Amino acid sequence: MTFTQTAAEFSMPLGIETVDRNDLLLFDQTYPERLSLRESLLREYPDDVVGVTNESDARIRLAVQELYNYLFQTYLLVRYPSIFKAREDNHGSATMLVNMVTRQTLPMTMADSTSLHFALRTIAQNIDEDFFILLPQKQEDNSEEVYVLEAYAACFPSGFQPKEKIGKKLADIHGPVPGYKEKLQKSMDRFFARLEPGRFVKRVNWSLTVDEELFSNFDKSKPAFEGTLKKLSVEDLDLEKTFLRCERQTLHRLPASGAIVFAFHTYLYPIREVKDDGSGEDLAQAIDGLENGSVREMFTYKNGDKWADAVREFLRS
Repeated sequence: MTFTQTAAEFSMPLGIETVDRNDLLLFDQTYPERLSLRESLLREYPDDVVGVTNESDARIRLAVQELYNYLFQTYLLVRYPSIFKAREDNHGSATMLVNMVTRQTLPMTMADSTSLHFALRTIAQNIDEDFFILLPQKQEDNSEEVYVLEAYAACFPSGFQPKEKIGKKLADIHGPVPGYKEKLQKSMDRFFARLEPGRFVKRVNWSLTVDEELFSNFDKSKPAFEGTLKKLSVEDLDLEKTFLRCERQTLHRLPASGAIVFAFHTYLYPIREVKDDGSGEDLAQAIDGLENGSVREMFTYKNGDKWADAVREFLRS
């Protein structure tokens, strides 16, 4: 994904659209650097980056195993053959996969004895994508099924803590998101229920960050709604730390387990690059739309009260 593609998308309605299976995962020139960062996060924050509700749950094991095997036995070998190579054992069978960038060797299939944490860690070490696995759960009143977050491997959350979301229903996960319950909850539950195996969809989410790293594992919306954020002036703006942050989000269903896999790849574009590319006014207008939209609280949720005026002034200067 290039910046110009993203710039076009942040000015459009951020709806869901079908994506080709070949474009489910995108690799770019930042791959080696980002994998190094992911490895350091796995060492420093292992309980934050990888989570599972229950290691012994057979349904969760099936879902994690299904995702692992699809990625390492099928998808990556075919889609990125210059990065991932099969290695044959002494009997001529291809059972191991070699990452040609990291030189790491890993099993192509997840053994029944492999811990779920280890499998999810391996995914996080080799793919610059964050994965959340949700499984359907029947309500006590036997109404429509709801989806529960059962496992994840997430190195780059943006202003939330995945370990605080684990085990929660989709609606509760999105509890802090303004307008979700009123406008999106029922339609999202229905969309998840109707998503068929073999269909892959995507959407793009964007925001501005002025003092965050890729790993933003904290609740940044709470101080915004408490009104304790410090409003920045353009003179306060540190251009070395100010980025357009975009998430390319995808959804698909695993056919055997029925799990929904929500994945996202995070892109950071320096605000200087946005302006120099000629897209400064487009982004400034998108910020205007966010502030004056039908759900004004979304502007607050994204910390707009803190950075919006300063960023718009810079973009339009």
